[in-house]
Amino acid sequence: MSDTTVITGLTENTGKAGDRPDISVLSRNDGGNVVRLSFLSGQTMPDHCAGRPILVIGQTGEIDFAVGDTTTRLETGVAIHVNANIPHALEARTDAVVTLVVLENPTGGNSSGN
Repeated sequence: MSDTTVITGLTENTGKAGDRPDISVLSRNDGGNVVRLSFLSGQTMPDHCAGRPILVIGQTGEIDFAVGDTTTRLETGVAIHVNANIPHALEARTDAVVTLVVLENPTGGNSSGN
């Protein structure tokens, strides 16, 4: 078993016509899974929750990422961390790609820290 994993295709937009983005699992690893979300302009992911903490990283384009009353614009170089079981929604303002890292939660529950 290798100690490293190279993950490619993070900026490739594989979006397809329809209401929802294209979702591609790129890697499953110890500590987290890496998923590419490819949006065409106007596509959404309505309010939903993840059972584990997530990190969503803007790769290309612009996506509005809403948590409660706060919206963050995900674009190249901008990321947001969301604790487990927190409702959030995404809406693509342009064709866009984000990388979703579904993280393991070593404490077994929600935690806050630095």
